[in-house]
Amino acid sequence: MKLLGKIGQALYSVYVWAGAFTVMGVGALFTFILLLLRFPYQKVHGWVTAPLFSASLPVATIRLRVHYHPDFKPEVRSVFGQNHINLLDGMLAAKVIPHAFSGLMNAWQFKIPIYGWLMSLSKGIPVDKTKRDTLIEDISAAAKNRKEIGMSVLTFPEGHRTMTGDVGQFRHGVFRMAINAGMPFVPIAVKGLYSVNNKNMGWFFRPLQTVDVFVGPQFETDGIAEEDVGKLAKRVRAYLVGCLEQGEFPATTELVDTEDRQSA
Repeated sequence: MKLLGKIGQALYSVYVWAGAFTVMGVGALFTFILLLLRFPYQKVHGWVTAPLFSASLPVATIRLRVHYHPDFKPEVRSVFGQNHINLLDGMLAAKVIPHAFSGLMNAWQFKIPIYGWLMSLSKGIPVDKTKRDTLIEDISAAAKNRKEIGMSVLTFPEGHRTMTGDVGQFRHGVFRMAINAGMPFVPIAVKGLYSVNNKNMGWFFRPLQTVDVFVGPQFETDGIAEEDVGKLAKRVRAYLVGCLEQGEFPATTELVDTEDRQSA
């Protein structure tokens, strides 16, 4: 029975990869065409890119439940911070963020044929780690530009996909970027996607999993000093972890980070 189960999961996983690449390929093709015709990406994102890329989620038979905090302001361009789980993270963000956004990603990814071209045309923000002296200044200027043209920015503050399902520590750079760009920070807590696929599973997927997404309120960044960036990062992480642990929005944003609780 174990062998039959593994064969079934392998066949299902092939179906998911094939189906996901098909819908994303169609989305990429039409995105390229519309951008070459000089339509602004902000419009193309809503017409084509987001709907077709997020179609990967039903292909993977994910039962998605999206919860928006009552204080979340969908019209406010923000820096979104999402816990990093698997290769469906960006497709899920395309489903839940209600307007056009660009991704913050490693500079080398822009050199990948087709994918990198699409990221460039969709105004992705490269993180060039060889330019550490100007890195924060560069990504902050890019984020400010995205805000001016009506776009938000998607980030994964952990910097890497989780290996355990737990949320790693948040890097401070994305918070400095948000402060410098004059953008609030919104946590996106994704619960259940680790069971669908994770780094330890390789290319295998599990079918018919329920995924809950909690889109939190805007955490304002105005007036936050350099010495308080770490506190902001811990507050946002604590809120995101609270959503995952409680299965609902915490009653307050003034939470203690789990790492602080463990060290107390």
